[in-house]
Amino acid sequence: MKKFLASNSASRKYLLEQADIPFQIISQNADESLCDMNRELSLVVSELAQLKMGHAMLPQGQFDGQIIFVLTADTLTKDVHGTLHGKPSNRDDAIRILKLCRAGTIIGTAFCLQKLIWQDDSWNVVNAILEYDQAHCIMNVPDEFLDFYLDRIPFLTISGAIDIAGIGDQFLEKINGSYSAVLGLPMCKVRQSLYRLGFYE
Repeated sequence: MKKFLASNSASRKYLLEQADIPFQIISQNADESLCDMNRELSLVVSELAQLKMGHAMLPQGQFDGQIIFVLTADTLTKDVHGTLHGKPSNRDDAIRILKLCRAGTIIGTAFCLQKLIWQDDSWNVVNAILEYDQAHCIMNVPDEFLDFYLDRIPFLTISGAIDIAGIGDQFLEKINGSYSAVLGLPMCKVRQSLYRLGFYE
């Protein structure tokens, strides 16, 4: 059985590799602008994860009865004013978001996991799981360290420009919740979901 990750997120790849969960990368072409961002964080990321699943570029099946697993996910950041932030559009936007998040932020990730079977020349969903997890963080990058921090992370690819691993760990004052959800995948729930769908059989 194969597992496919429809994401280009470096942190999601890292988390799966560290968990010794084999996977292959595939593309997805979802138009995320179709999602209404003026709602609760959990609802928005859940809808985006499902939208990405609906636009995952699945490979052709090889034989009837073939089973595959497909994983999509989305992560967003909510500041104390309730505004949701995705990936920064540029460096100035990253600085703006980081300053807003000094007072605390909630970072939430939803993932969609599907088990599919190849029948009659198409993939059919056997079972699907949608899960969400989050953490409250206080990430305080002082003005004098903003350039130092941003010069060392791929901030244009990270929700809210908040990277709590590696170089960013020294600016993380507090975290309450799922550490790996902040990185892009709540790994405990991913493992539990894979087990429920029979990935480890």
